Amino acid sequence: MKIHKFIIIIFTMFILGHLNAQKEYKANWKSLSNHKNVPDWMRDAKFGIYCHWGVYAVPAYNNEHYIKAMRDTSNYSKLGTHKRHIAVYGSLNEFDYHNFIPMFKGENFDADEWADLFIKGGARFAGLVGEHHDGFAMWDSETTPFNAKDMGPKRDIVGELGTSIRKRNMKYFVSLHHELNYTNFKMDPSWAGYNPKYQKLYGSTMPEEEWQKMWMDKNIEVVDKYQPDIIYHDAWLERVNQEYLKSYMAYYFNDAKEKGKEVIVTYKGDDIKGGGMLDHENNNPDKIMEEPFLSDYSIGTGYSFSWGYTDGMQLRSAHDIIHSLIEIVSCNGQMLLNLSPKADGTFPEDQKLIVYDVGRWLWTFGEAIYETRPYHVPNETIQNDIKVSFTKKNDAVFAITSEWVGGITKAPSFSFTLKELSTKKLGKKVTSIELLGLKKIEPCTFEHSADGLKIIVPNKVRLPSDIAQVFKINIE
Repeated sequence: MKIHKFIIIIFTMFILGHLNAQKEYKANWKSLSNHKNVPDWMRDAKFGIYCHWGVYAVPAYNNEHYIKAMRDTSNYSKLGTHKRHIAVYGSLNEFDYHNFIPMFKGENFDADEWADLFIKGGARFAGLVGEHHDGFAMWDSETTPFNAKDMGPKRDIVGELGTSIRKRNMKYFVSLHHELNYTNFKMDPSWAGYNPKYQKLYGSTMPEEEWQKMWMDKNIEVVDKYQPDIIYHDAWLERVNQEYLKSYMAYYFNDAKEKGKEVIVTYKGDDIKGGGMLDHENNNPDKIMEEPFLSDYSIGTGYSFSWGYTDGMQLRSAHDIIHSLIEIVSCNGQMLLNLSPKADGTFPEDQKLIVYDVGRWLWTFGEAIYETRPYHVPNETIQNDIKVSFTKKNDAVFAITSEWVGGITKAPSFSFTLKELSTKKLGKKVTSIELLGLKKIEPCTFEHSADGLKIIVPNKVRLPSDIAQVFKINIE
């Protein structure tokens, strides 16, 4: 009998070892580095939208790190969040972060309305924050009781939104920020939240190894249930058990391989040693990068900057967002725009209007953005310090101007010269030039020489856009 059991054990180990050997990706950086960091579908998509929406939308003050800011008792705490919390809600012993959860109802959340807004805004990939540093999961989780299906909205937000986004042929995006949950703050044992029943929300009260395992289990749970095309990670992945990080990445990549999908894991700084897509938060390179990258910007700005919704938040303009997108794409990047829904699951009207303006430009001029690749330089400056950015696609180069080169809205014929498109630097013959966004007009005439490409715009052409103009330069 003992020999029989021994043979079974050996046979089982052999089978498991054989199955593991069939997996393309192993849990080590050398193997993970074989994964294609940025698939072509992402390089074609160029623009995505996601949302920071969670329990932090209830207090709607300071930013999405409210769970930490409400505990900062120093005189230098940003926006006096601790003092305000006590005045509005009471002491932390009376009202801690978990007390906001029943108030986070999301009663007006409509996944189809969200997805419609994203696609009207010109997004090709979209999603939301699956979990922020506050430890509250926005999906139907079996790993933690602190989730949107069992508490708060009592709906599987990640699942519902994923279905709506994919119905519109967009790629699905989920971001996971919970790597900071364990070290975000230290709980005071006197606070009510120190109660063991809140351990999986306030991660720092858990044994570290238990928390580390939960971090990985949440990631794998999202992969198994929703198969996102992109999983975005915030900074601080170096604080996570590296064996768990590598195991999760290998699991995700192998799962995608079996399903015939190309997926992306993002990272910041030097957090991942291979297989990921580098993300720049609220900034972007000013030169063409060899490796395609992601830059994410929030619609929020100003002194009260926040990724999550706050009362009275200041917003970026559509002009600012589009010009950031143009600059990013010309440098071999992709842009991700964050929106900030209110606690009830609706978008403030001012945010929606900005998204509509962004979409209006992209649906008109998106030919110069989607499916493009960088030209040999990202831009050049012409007369009156006007910047012209470049992209290219098939048999065309796009010159996108930061301002209307002609000055007044309706002007006599005018011209400008692009030195970076000279015969020598372009290396091909220009066949025609179009000014996009207008009804049929006579095409722009031009003079092409070793000194540059001189573009002559016809008489009395009206301003095609008050955001940015696009000249399509067709080449042989």
